[in-house]
Amino acid sequence: MPRGFVTLFRILAVIALMNLIPAINSQQAASAPDSMPGNAVGLAPGDTLQAHFLDFPEAVSLPVTVSSAGTIFVPYVGQVKVAGLTPDEAEQAVIEALQAKQVVKSPQVSLTVVSARNLSVLVLGAVAIPHQIPLLSPAPLSLVLGQVGTFTPVASYHILIAHRDGAPPVDVELDRTGMSMRGLSAEVRPGDVVTVAQAGSFFALGEFTHPGIFPITGTQHMTLMQAVATAGGPTLVASLSRARILRSVDGHREEIEVDLAKLHDGKVADPLIQTDDILFIPRNQVKVVVNSWLNQSLYALSTVNTVKNY
Repeated sequence: MPRGFVTLFRILAVIALMNLIPAINSQQAASAPDSMPGNAVGLAPGDTLQAHFLDFPEAVSLPVTVSSAGTIFVPYVGQVKVAGLTPDEAEQAVIEALQAKQVVKSPQVSLTVVSARNLSVLVLGAVAIPHQIPLLSPAPLSLVLGQVGTFTPVASYHILIAHRDGAPPVDVELDRTGMSMRGLSAEVRPGDVVTVAQAGSFFALGEFTHPGIFPITGTQHMTLMQAVATAGGPTLVASLSRARILRSVDGHREEIEVDLAKLHDGKVADPLIQTDDILFIPRNQVKVVVNSWLNQSLYALSTVNTVKNY
């Protein structure tokens, strides 16, 4: 083989290898796992702790903040790395740092979380005060709801748990009393977002004592009788046999006729009300005439009685 050809072949091989190395490095970088994943649960820069050092009278209780480098300052030791650690793991890291410096043989250290963005649960929706709740480890939903306070009047018992790690969200439907053990035992993890959904609403039009818009309160399931009672019940001139539920189904309005008199007597099933349903009770003209005649008669009798007494 000619010598010049061998030299040219070597040069081309070196060039090809130089182009291949960056690609290999980029593949290795892409396949290498992050040392601190974005969804890791643990202490993070900006978190605040209350450190208790029982061996140091001058620093029994010391507020500390996790620095941008992920460390906290420990007396007689300096900076100790705690980012990504749980509070228990951070305590052990501080103890080991004190032992390594031979400051104390058997250190007694306690770290209490004041605020930690990755070690809390954000509760949103129809609660009295939406806020973050400290949560250092997975816990049942009942523990989280017990720290929220009361629900707002428009809250339903439909709760969504969105997990920080990207796992499918959990849809929890509590029972009418809100005491379903199955729902209350749903697991909530640090970093999750718990949303208490608002109940839907329905419209009461026509011959109701108090027509208007009303929330479907307490639960997502409300019957027609409950809805009628919420709107104050029908008026004296209501046409009970011609009541209707107007419902939007796939963009089209559907009418469901209901006889409220038979419903009251238990002769027909009590249908469920859905969000945005319109309940309509028309006026009975015969009742209007009779009611007007009765009112006029009562007025005339009252007038005659007044004149006689005078």
